[in-house]
Amino acid sequence: MKLNFRGICIAFALLAFPESAFAGAWNLPPGEGQIISTYNHSQADEAYSDIEGLDKTVEFTKREARVFYEHGLTRRLTGVVNAAHQTISYNGLQSSINFSDFDKTELGLRYEIKRREGLAVSVQGSYILGGGPPESILDIGGRKDSFELRGLWGQSKEFENYVIFFDAQAAIRARNTDRIEDWRTDLTLGWKDKKRWMALLQGYHTQRDSFGRDGFIVPVQKRTKLQASLVYEYKKNRLVQFGYLQTLDGRNIVKERAISLGTWIRY
Repeated sequence: MKLNFRGICIAFALLAFPESAFAGAWNLPPGEGQIISTYNHSQADEAYSDIEGLDKTVEFTKREARVFYEHGLTRRLTGVVNAAHQTISYNGLQSSINFSDFDKTELGLRYEIKRREGLAVSVQGSYILGGGPPESILDIGGRKDSFELRGLWGQSKEFENYVIFFDAQAAIRARNTDRIEDWRTDLTLGWKDKKRWMALLQGYHTQRDSFGRDGFIVPVQKRTKLQASLVYEYKKNRLVQFGYLQTLDGRNIVKERAISLGTWIRY
């Protein structure tokens, strides 16, 4: 029973870290917004596991439809909504999971602290509506509501025919003030020409410290992923995106690889 419980702990650690659509430190003007819709298909056949001697071979697939929406409310304030539906199939590490339902939904406000040419600094607070796999199996980062505080720093440099920009974000996520659950870092390096093309290189790192639950120790969970994307504006304010994501390193997660297709609508 102990080994099965621990296997389930790790199994859900493997699934607990969704990526967010691209949102930078630069706030939108009042009345303007964008809707980014993405479809991700992920697979993995190997896991990073702390259990010595355990076969790390897994069968993992995930299909995710995600919608990210942001809208400029005032000169300094932007509203953010981030929601997804997931279908997950997982077999391995002495557990089996099949899940199809809504993931967490983020409702946030981003406040622009500082803005000048080539620089933006913002802070974002979000309320996270619980979602994901049911608590009856295991509640890791799970279905209870939580909140997130995020700092965003962006810098850009304009050249004659293109713009290069960099965006760095750090966040903490918790259910209450007793314990920080997640530590998150998102980095984006981007290139955009003056016509139709944009390229993004994005890194995501998330860490959840070990904690006790029902007399067991849920292990440390870490993951580092890298995603490369191309975005093409086929007509004014209408864009399509293609991306590829790969897990580079981790503890108690699957070694995931994914393709991503998306559409951007700006207004």
